[in-house]
Amino acid sequence: MKPWIIFLTLYLAGMNYSFAQTKDTIKRVNDYSAHPYFIINAGETINAYYNDKPLSVESISDFTEYVQRNAKVLKDSRVVVTGKPKTGTYDDVLKTLSKYKIKNVTKNIVN
Repeated sequence: MKPWIIFLTLYLAGMNYSFAQTKDTIKRVNDYSAHPYFIINAGETINAYYNDKPLSVESISDFTEYVQRNAKVLKDSRVVVTGKPKTGTYDDVLKTLSKYKIKNVTKNIVN
């Protein structure tokens, strides 16, 4: 009888220890890395800044060419679009960004 109690105790203790060591899969990994940012002021002309450096794009065609050339770099950047919907180049800028699958786009609507 004693050997069975000792065996059962060791078996249950080992099972309890092994289940306690499983990894918690719900925890998220925090991303503290610095991301580049792209600020766009879309009015009658486009004023764009990439990491505090002004870009020489003023028309929607220049902007589309710039985004097409730098799509890989812009996919991970934070994008802020400032302007008024349905006026100027605001809607065209958003269409261009969505066409090239640029994520992390924040819209700042001006009254």
